[in-house]
Amino acid sequence: MEFSISVIIPTVGRDAITLDTLRAFEKQSRQNFELIVIDQTPGGSALLDGFSTDKYHYRYLVIKTKGVPNARNVGAETANGDILLFVDDDVVPSPELVSDYINEFKEQEPDIWVIGGKIYEAGSNILSERKGISGGYITFYGKTLKNFYSEKYSECQWAAGGKFGVRRDKYFEAGGFDANYIGNAILEDGDFGFSVRKQGGKVLYSPKPEIEHLRALTGGTRQTDPARGMYYRAHNTVYFFRKFNKILFLPIVFLYLNGIATKDLINRKHGIKSFYYTWLGFIKGLTTEIVR
Repeated sequence: MEFSISVIIPTVGRDAITLDTLRAFEKQSRQNFELIVIDQTPGGSALLDGFSTDKYHYRYLVIKTKGVPNARNVGAETANGDILLFVDDDVVPSPELVSDYINEFKEQEPDIWVIGGKIYEAGSNILSERKGISGGYITFYGKTLKNFYSEKYSECQWAAGGKFGVRRDKYFEAGGFDANYIGNAILEDGDFGFSVRKQGGKVLYSPKPEIEHLRALTGGTRQTDPARGMYYRAHNTVYFFRKFNKILFLPIVFLYLNGIATKDLINRKHGIKSFYYTWLGFIKGLTTEIVR
């Protein structure tokens, strides 16, 4: 079977950065794929709206509702490809990225619903901090363990939302992305991986598809108030544990989150109000209605 592929890029407030990404995708060895930008910037962007290329089929959509999970779902609903490839708006894809994903899905068994791959970040090991694993995992207290620069194939619990492929029909069978992951949307990709596995699918890490993540410092889900990021982290973590029936671990989650706030306070990353946001997010996460 020959798969078609749709690349989906959510963005907000980053039209110049996204334009660089669109131009980088013109260098793909396999052309005539579909690429959809889902822009959540109020009023959209004339720069992105006016972009055109003969290398792939470009589509530009502006939506009013902000949130990465919702933007991914809108992209999936409008996509035509058999494979959905989600990438961030600040990336440089390898020239073989699209080709590698198509070949990987052709070679893997049908029970492989999701395939993640290598993500390189210059000067950072945040996505490759745990050398003994391949892919992503979540501990019993809410810490994400990840190595998205491994050389080894491995089944894992989740793939990084900034770059993974999924069979389109299985995307909807898994329920898509849960829009209850708010703010910086931390754990939205973990949630999707757990939902896939709950429905009988598998998540695979592959060392072949590769992308460089530039980690732009402005726009997107970056917070103007770093301490407020603890609100989203606490809310999303508590919500995740409730959704996947891990309620008994919540006291340990609470200690872990406060440990992060304490560490950031010592390192002067956040002020004392980070504790307020941590506790507020924890409480809110206990009451958010769960999407099944």
